[in-house]
Amino acid sequence: MRILLLIVCVLSFSFIHAQPGGGGGRQGGGPGGSSGMSSQERPKMVEFSASKVAGIFNYDDEAAIKKIKIKKKDKELILKVRKSIEKYNNRVNEIALLNKDNFDTLNVYVNAKMKAMQSSRSESGSRMDRSDASDDSKDSERALIEAKINPAKIEVKAAEVKLNKGLEAILSEKQYTKWIKYQTFVKSEQNPKPETNQSSDSRMSSGGGQGGPPGGGMR
Repeated sequence: MRILLLIVCVLSFSFIHAQPGGGGGRQGGGPGGSSGMSSQERPKMVEFSASKVAGIFNYDDEAAIKKIKIKKKDKELILKVRKSIEKYNNRVNEIALLNKDNFDTLNVYVNAKMKAMQSSRSESGSRMDRSDASDDSKDSERALIEAKINPAKIEVKAAEVKLNKGLEAILSEKQYTKWIKYQTFVKSEQNPKPETNQSSDSRMSSGGGQGGPPGGGMR
């Protein structure tokens, strides 16, 4: 019973994040109307990833060194930065491995339920009523999510703090500022917004973002 409640809670949390923003779900008046959103323009469902929620991903050391703008002749500093990032990536991969069974279970059940709910919603042509659950129920659901994912998230955060302290000690103030900006950019890239087929095609043709692979932190 507890795992069923957990799945419902995570499903509710994730499905809300998969909804398109604004009031664009309203259809046009009649056949041939142009105000409705076509099936090709409908945002794709954002797949739930427990590892992403936990903040698990790897940094690309080559990209990071370029963004920090370390001179090529400063080989010793480059080596130290590379080792720091590699150590962080290894630690994150360990956390991902230790939580793999837990994450896989959440991913399979939550994504299956999300697809079923999206299919049902598409057929009925109505939005999910978010007012059904009480505030106490929503708080309880969030607590269940945190209980399942937060231990890994806390470990990842500790590894990040250690990485940043190590880099701050060896980089100049200007270089460290560039690192923090790069870190913020890479982290934002781990949670893309829902895309329409059209925008997805254009993004693929123009090239994607940079940063480490997000899928569970494993290379």
